[in-house]
Amino acid sequence: MIWIVLLIIVGVLGVGGWLAYRSFTKPSASALTAQSLATHRVTRGSFDMVVIANGEIEAKNKVEIKNQVDGTTTILEVVAEGTIAKKGDVLIRLADDEIRNKIEQETLSVEQARADKLAAEQDHAIQKNEAESDLKAAELKLELAKLDLEKWTRGDDPKKTRELDVAVQKATRNLQRAKEELEASEQLYKEDFISQSELEDDRLDVIEAESALKTALLDVEVYKKYTRPKEQKKVQSDVDEAGAALERTKRRNESKLAQSTAKLQGKIRTLSLREERLEKLEEQLEFCIVKAPQNGMVIYATTVGGWRRRNDPIVQGKQVRKNESLIVLPDTSQMIASVKVHESLVGQLSSDQKAMVTIDATPDNPIEGKVYEIGVMATNGGWMNPDLREYTVKIDLPPSEGAELKPAMRCSGRILTGRVENVLFVPIQCVVTVGKQSFVYTRKGEKTTRQKVQIGQSNESIVAITEGLTEGDRVMMVPPAQVEQAGKNKPGMDDPQGDDKPETSKPAQPQGHAPDAKSNDQTPKPKTSQAKADQHKVSAVDKQKG
Repeated sequence: MIWIVLLIIVGVLGVGGWLAYRSFTKPSASALTAQSLATHRVTRGSFDMVVIANGEIEAKNKVEIKNQVDGTTTILEVVAEGTIAKKGDVLIRLADDEIRNKIEQETLSVEQARADKLAAEQDHAIQKNEAESDLKAAELKLELAKLDLEKWTRGDDPKKTRELDVAVQKATRNLQRAKEELEASEQLYKEDFISQSELEDDRLDVIEAESALKTALLDVEVYKKYTRPKEQKKVQSDVDEAGAALERTKRRNESKLAQSTAKLQGKIRTLSLREERLEKLEEQLEFCIVKAPQNGMVIYATTVGGWRRRNDPIVQGKQVRKNESLIVLPDTSQMIASVKVHESLVGQLSSDQKAMVTIDATPDNPIEGKVYEIGVMATNGGWMNPDLREYTVKIDLPPSEGAELKPAMRCSGRILTGRVENVLFVPIQCVVTVGKQSFVYTRKGEKTTRQKVQIGQSNESIVAITEGLTEGDRVMMVPPAQVEQAGKNKPGMDDPQGDDKPETSKPAQPQGHAPDAKSNDQTPKPKTSQAKADQHKVSAVDKQKG
């Protein structure tokens, strides 16, 4: 709401000032008649082609210093604006109490993180040793189980089989011997050589031998059907179980080591984050002391910044945000002129073109420089003039001259874009453009004639005439449309081209000036100092040739 009121006030003041200016500057009929009597002699010669642009003085090399402290902080000390600082000088001190407290807390956190990391490293080493021991034990168990399997396969089983076979063979021989002895005893008993009891003993021996053979055969059968498969499966199972136990041990070790490693890495990462945070806080503490990165003049950012910040200057106690511009530090040993050129004229410019720069503060001491940079992107005129497109052109100034200049000085530049040789020319205010036609008003004696002409190249004060005039003709200096209207009732006014008179007319537009589509004011404007000088030169030529 406040901005709307301000804009209305500014608009009212602007309209009132314009009306007052028109009331004071609009020439009267008598003044127009007097003006029409001033003439200029058409001259042949040469003149420079220039592009006129306005801007300000800047340092060629400058550094914008911004607040690097996170969040919002307060300015405790700041050097005076305009101070010539050297590289490393302290420019601003910012409040750092909160940062120091955070550094103390973070230092304790870093120490705790280091202790946790050390404990995790020790736990990891212990877990690694235990894993190695468990792995060796499992591998040994598997190796022993394989040896037992091999021992049973190559030793115990063949040995047991032979023992059983021998037992069967022995029982068979014993049975055979017992039977033979029984047969002999029976023969001897018939012949009464032995007693009945001895015969019975031999019969008992046969029975025992038969029983022993049956037992031996049964042992073989039991071993082959039951004992041998059982023992074989047991030793094989021991090998398989030992192998499975080894795999479980490996996986368990991998899991435990992975957990231990993850825990250790977590502690290492925590320590790294804590150290990074501490390092950042220490860096933030360093940012609280703003030092000059190069030599230069101290200029507050609010002085050269946008109009929104001008009411909030850099002072002690001001709160500043991160990345807020604090100071611009230009190197005043090398200055440049940064001017704005209309988009319609920028095509005439190129690097290394000479330029004369006039400082508003010292208009009598122009400085010669060279164009060294032409902007690649146009800027608009903002919300007040969005259709305006201008390019930034930078003009290099001599170091010896630059030492006397200060940033933000207003200036104007005349950029030399070429030279027109051996042409007829008149002051640019002599030419009136009507639609696509150009005219001048010639005067011979008391007779005034509107003469159609073809115009050529021009600068801010002179325009070349390619057709319609001859050297020595005299033309009226300022022939506005009002003079033509006033002259209709005066004797001696001749208009051979009266058939195509337009309703309105306007002076010719100089090539070195940007077109102004919004202005229809035909009131003559005051001449620049350079235009006056050119006019004096033209007058001098007239006097010599007159």
